Amino acid sequence: MIFNRRTEIVDFIVERLKQIDKQVSPYDTEYTFVTNLFNNVYRELKFIDEVNDFPSLYLSAGTEIRNFQSKNLTEALLTVIIRAYVHGEDNSQSLADELIQDVEHVIYNIGDEPEKGIFDITIENITADEGLVTPYGIAEIELTVNYRLED
Repeated sequence: MIFNRRTEIVDFIVERLKQIDKQVSPYDTEYTFVTNLFNNVYRELKFIDEVNDFPSLYLSAGTEIRNFQSKNLTEALLTVIIRAYVHGEDNSQSLADELIQDVEHVIYNIGDEPEKGIFDITIENITADEGLVTPYGIAEIELTVNYRLED
């Protein structure tokens, strides 16, 4: 049952990131997504040579740290890695930066989800290839999700 929490949390983030569709954000009517992911958001890890659809996001759960508060409350910190892939002949880095901006908007706005047992989601680290694999662009966003384990 506890391992299902990891799956549930990553699936929840995947579904929220699928909202990136070059339309007005459901979180803030003054923000319009720059990127359209066309639902290319997946709960798996792939490398650039395995990716056929651009732009796309691939998520994987990493390390989980547990903090036993009391008999009825165990908190966990879960690392989630989002790997973003874009393709553009002359502008792959700007496409990657725009996608990162859209991902940040979603993550900052979903924040805590008490009904899902999520206390907080924070962005810990963002890295980009800085043009190393042009015409492709690769970025990684590391999240930390603080949530309640169900007993």
